[in-house]
Amino acid sequence: MFVTVGNATQGFKRLLDAVDEAAGQGLFGDEPIFIQTGNNPDFHASHCEQQSFLPMSQFEALLRDSSLIISHGGAGTLINILRAGRVPVVMPRRQQYAEHVDDHQVELIQALAQEGRVVPVFESADLKVGVNEARRRNKQPRAQSNSQLVELVARAIEELSGQRKR
Repeated sequence: MFVTVGNATQGFKRLLDAVDEAAGQGLFGDEPIFIQTGNNPDFHASHCEQQSFLPMSQFEALLRDSSLIISHGGAGTLINILRAGRVPVVMPRRQQYAEHVDDHQVELIQALAQEGRVVPVFESADLKVGVNEARRRNKQPRAQSNSQLVELVARAIEELSGQRKR
């Protein structure tokens, strides 16, 4: 199982603590859990392996090979997950918890959830239900469909980062 919080400068201990606590309660069974912790230097997992940042090749391998992905709601991260054909559990960073400057992640997650592309989890207490739903969805064969929303967001990210010519 792979958990990622991206590289935002704001911490996201709420998601990290929820996953580590759930692991301690046995939600993930004996499955090893790898957490990319980002900018959360005070977080120390008790039940998971962790690393602050990953090379892109390792990140992509974890997306491809993990039985389950739990993620923050960053567009860059989600594009990679969705392009890998996965249905992740996604907890958006929230302004009310000082995890981001606004609630654009909430808006993106709501739009992707309406398409069935992600399983949203807005609060830590909902993690177990979200994990069970994502496991169910990832077992079902999924027709490869290019989501117009996903491709629009991907193009916008590529243009903003200079990876794509306008």
